[in-house]
Amino acid sequence: MLKKAILTIVAVVAIVVVVVLVRGDVEDPPPPPDVRTTGPWGDRILISQELSEAAGVARLEAADIDIWWMLSVTDPQLYDRIMDYEDLRHEFSYGHFTELMFNVAGPYFYDGSLNPFHDAEIREAFNWLIDRDYFIGDFLGGMGRPIYALDGREFPEYARYPDVFEAIEDYYEHDPDRAREIIHNRMEALGAELVDGTWHYDGDEIKIRFIIRTDLYPPLYPEGGDYIAGLMEWVGLNVERMLLPFEPAVDIWRRDDPFLGTYHAVTGGWRMEMIHRDKGYRFYTSDTRFVRSTWPRWLTLEPPEEYVEIARRLYDRDYDSMEEREQLFEEALWMRMEFSPQIVIADIAGVNPWRANLDVRTDLSAGFGWGVPQTLHFVDEDGDARIGGTVEGAQYVVLAEPWNPVDGTAAAADLLVFREMLQERGLMPDGRDGLVHPWRIERAEVTVREGLPVVKTHDWVSLDFAADIQAHPDAWVDWDAVEQRFITVGERMDPGSPYYDEDFDPDANVRSVAYYPDDLYQVPMHDGSTLSLADFIMAMIVRFDRAKPDSVIYDEGEVSRLETFMGTFRGVRILSEDPLVIESYSKAWDLDAEMNVSTWFPAYGGYNQFAPWHVITIGKKAETVGALAWGRDKSTKLNVDWMDYTMGPSLPILRTHLHAAIGASYIPYEPTMGQYLTAAEAAARYANLREWDQEKGHFWTTTAPFYLANVSPTLRTIDLRRFEDHPDPIDRWVFLLEDL
Repeated sequence: MLKKAILTIVAVVAIVVVVVLVRGDVEDPPPPPDVRTTGPWGDRILISQELSEAAGVARLEAADIDIWWMLSVTDPQLYDRIMDYEDLRHEFSYGHFTELMFNVAGPYFYDGSLNPFHDAEIREAFNWLIDRDYFIGDFLGGMGRPIYALDGREFPEYARYPDVFEAIEDYYEHDPDRAREIIHNRMEALGAELVDGTWHYDGDEIKIRFIIRTDLYPPLYPEGGDYIAGLMEWVGLNVERMLLPFEPAVDIWRRDDPFLGTYHAVTGGWRMEMIHRDKGYRFYTSDTRFVRSTWPRWLTLEPPEEYVEIARRLYDRDYDSMEEREQLFEEALWMRMEFSPQIVIADIAGVNPWRANLDVRTDLSAGFGWGVPQTLHFVDEDGDARIGGTVEGAQYVVLAEPWNPVDGTAAAADLLVFREMLQERGLMPDGRDGLVHPWRIERAEVTVREGLPVVKTHDWVSLDFAADIQAHPDAWVDWDAVEQRFITVGERMDPGSPYYDEDFDPDANVRSVAYYPDDLYQVPMHDGSTLSLADFIMAMIVRFDRAKPDSVIYDEGEVSRLETFMGTFRGVRILSEDPLVIESYSKAWDLDAEMNVSTWFPAYGGYNQFAPWHVITIGKKAETVGALAWGRDKSTKLNVDWMDYTMGPSLPILRTHLHAAIGASYIPYEPTMGQYLTAAEAAARYANLREWDQEKGHFWTTTAPFYLANVSPTLRTIDLRRFEDHPDPIDRWVFLLEDL
């Protein structure tokens, strides 16, 4: 019997809601067998777009859909309906943070106009200007909690440092008169003049172009955005309210050059994809240009050098004790408030509803996140699990941006599907406490430098300490894009080597060893291929190669991301090929032993999306000749399509390169990959992919329990089907349904 204990769930700033899929001409799968021991419980997941949260709840009540994905229900009236309807179940989640995000470019745009939000003191003043309690109470009916700094009250950092967070809340308590005085003083210092109640610069009235999302967290927006616009007008700013749904809003703020001045501020939201037990990394990723370097807005951020250094130390875990961490964390929190490139306002308490004849794993932060396809199942009247069936759901955005595993969509609506439903990893995140469990690895060993405050919880990982940890000379630590070979630690340290670097430091804080099971290379993919060591090697190569100027797939947007990684990376070494054992060294470390394990399971991009080497290869070939680009910014610069492996004009181009690869039995990065891959193996992989494309009409193939059967950009629908050959026991992840 699979009975899910009640989880206190806390939803996330998502950007999605799943609606009943229009079946079109897709045939229903055959009825399930009476006995099923492996793979997922269900036969099919149908996802389609529903723009109205109210309509989604009505469809749940009518049993027209089974589940409302992702963007949690935030309307108090709809919450009351869900609570009162006996055939619906739900869980709460937090981790959807709503914010006011500023365009900080300046002080002047290209046209010479003044951008007030380039000024940090003006941005900081909005913390006093906005009444968070009113915002939550009036627009969300109390369904949320105020948030001022980095994390909400439900999560580990707030529990770790409650006094620090509370001090910030007290200091930035609502004080509109103080805010207006600061803004007026700073506007005058910037050379602006208040004329007839509005600010002017160089004789022209300053007009604030304010993007207000019309689709995010109803009923919060657009009414909540209008409230903020009114506050801007109260301090003398003339506001142009730009009421926009997701896609046109994103087109402006995430893609436009900020100096064009097409926007000054945006009502936005962020979704936590999992519980982060250590959120010290967030200062560096959110408030500097070094990680999100492919997004134009982040390239304009100019935080104080002292803040950047503290943020870097927290990102790299460059401290030796919890006391030192607390000091750094406190300093970073206060500096972030002073810098305020965005103002976080509310940690929304969202409701994640589904029909009572269904059960699924939920997540304290993400609502529906990791583990959904593994636990999703129907139940009978006694609460016992039922095998088979089609789960139909709705979300408010479907197929928001192009899908590719290397640098595709970052829309949360898409991520729920292609990342959390259509891939696997070395480790499974646990939505109850933020720790991880072995998924494709079997076990791990972690050795940490003595004195670091690392603890372990689970038995699958061992933890010990050492006075000194040095990266092995044979470990790979970099990549030569010309010679197409890895550079070793020994070569970096050898004065006689062309790769010698006198500044290279082999000292590490962590050594981890990931042990994979004996049957790893029998794990099947959707297209009939099976995992191989070549998949791992390809992922390692591409991580480096995209950021190398000598590479044929060079993308300048990847340079800072690799530099950030290289700041702490100290090498990786394959100790055994079969069974696979991978050793890793790093200066970076985590407070939990489980989170220090580097599995190197094949993954790409900022969201660590799995893909097999042959799927990556056809994209690489297309990018090499400038026909397509993995990344959005590179596609814009080259005036080519942003690569999509699932639909659209990318597909015939990818087919052309697949056929060329078949004709040549092509081995990518042959000087290295040729050691792990034969021409015959390459030919077999390409043949599998061609057959898969001929049958399914796309190139998305992974090892996940469901495969992508069909997408329709016109109908905005996604059809996932049970992968019949998936090897995992059907009840493997049942424990995730229970309370800790």
